[in-house]
Amino acid sequence: MQILSTDEIAALFGTTKDRLDKESLAHIAACDWGYEPLKQKERDSIIISLLERIENRKLTIVANEDKSRWDTGWGENLKAFQASNGDLDALIPKYIRPGEIIRLNGELVRSRDPNFELNWFKIFSRWFFLTHLSSYDTIFEFGCGSGINVAKLAEMFPEKVIYGLDWAQPSVDIVESLRTLRGMRTQGASFDFFHPDEKFEFPPNSAVITVGAMEQTGTSWQAFLDFLIRKGPARVHHIEPIFEWYDPTELVDYTALKAHEARNFWRGYPTRLLELEQAGEVAIHNSKRAHFGSLVLEGYSQLIWSPI
Repeated sequence: MQILSTDEIAALFGTTKDRLDKESLAHIAACDWGYEPLKQKERDSIIISLLERIENRKLTIVANEDKSRWDTGWGENLKAFQASNGDLDALIPKYIRPGEIIRLNGELVRSRDPNFELNWFKIFSRWFFLTHLSSYDTIFEFGCGSGINVAKLAEMFPEKVIYGLDWAQPSVDIVESLRTLRGMRTQGASFDFFHPDEKFEFPPNSAVITVGAMEQTGTSWQAFLDFLIRKGPARVHHIEPIFEWYDPTELVDYTALKAHEARNFWRGYPTRLLELEQAGEVAIHNSKRAHFGSLVLEGYSQLIWSPI
């Protein structure tokens, strides 16, 4: 059994151990980071099974104009949150599955703690928000889904107004419930990536964040990108799986590439940002591949930029 060290966790985040705050270090120390790489026979069996699921289209597929799946999924989180009278654990998204095989540094591994990915996500998101969002007056999460990130931001920064925007009404209702049930400074609003509201304006010193939301735009992200450039928030932060950063010569990465294609997940966005940077329209501040994720893909890569 191998142990993911604090230094290794910090490196996956894109930082060093000495730059982690005390609370993050305490959270890391409290969790079990034991894991073991899969033996070849089991690894091959899982990869074959995953490729068969991809080939037979047994993974969920992005449908740009269909939000019914999100109304249902986030509706379940809303009901659980309201029924629990505001228990934040009810907002944990169901795509973080306990006990699932994990991607780590280009390999598939089995963790000792079934909540390995959830623990990593909680610590990573806190570190990311503290590192990248603490200096902004207002924060907007587009595609806020279950509301878990809006809730975390509101806990960490009680002096800021945190907006959660989504095209699924249950997501908007969750953000509103965070205010009514928990007293948080949150505001929910409806927003469609594919048809942005031109009346929308960002206050000065506003930050934008997406977490596993842009992946659902497939190749139809241009309208939202143009919207951000026109409206000019101070900075844009994406935590997403990024197609272009996988290595097609590595088998585990290859499965993620095929999954992206089969599910119609977003592609082309980083390349377009580089073109816009060369044209002097945007500035890219950070690009960091996650090298960590679930069985199907790496969902935590970082891409940070701002309009000029």
